Amino acid sequence: MNSIALNLEPHQFLTGWRPEAGALFLPALSESRVGEQVVARIGLFGHPVRATVFGKVAMVRRVGRPSLPPGVEVYLDRASVPAARYLALVASGEPVTFQVRAPRYALERPVLVTARRSKVEAHTVTMSEGGCCIAWPDGDPPTPGELLVLRLGKSFLAPSADAVVCWTSDGAPEQIIGARVVSEGRGGRAWKALVAEASRARVRTV
Repeated sequence: MNSIALNLEPHQFLTGWRPEAGALFLPALSESRVGEQVVARIGLFGHPVRATVFGKVAMVRRVGRPSLPPGVEVYLDRASVPAARYLALVASGEPVTFQVRAPRYALERPVLVTARRSKVEAHTVTMSEGGCCIAWPDGDPPTPGELLVLRLGKSFLAPSADAVVCWTSDGAPEQIIGARVVSEGRGGRAWKALVAEASRARVRTV
């Protein structure tokens, strides 16, 4: 899975967004190939909002011209479509409101995190179906848009889930990162099972 971080003019985002297909063209050079998954951290010039979306590459244009710039078209995962719609509203100048997010559960659970520069033992602070907050130990935390692998247990055969960093916070006494889980298959099912277990246990929601 590759990652892209870019800031777009509002009109660029609207030109590349096809809501009926759930597809988004990103005018950015990338090593991604058709069929691969990609994560994009998108900002809009003139606006403070940022969003992280992910999906599967449907088209790659390595060489372009002013009317057809190089870039990649991504068919977004269903979980990323609301974020793209939100960006489209902001880019259009429409009034927007924040949506109520899914329940989060206060649950401290050890997790082995593999990032680009390190592999560390950390623990979750909160969990939800879409992701988690992780207390990061000493050292530089991963940055927004960076890809992570979360091992959901200590055994060698424990399932792992792919995730992407959405935000970081220098809190006291520890640093916190927010990660969105983007795994499908075994890793995605294992993550949802953990959240369902927390829900059944009636862990305090926050």
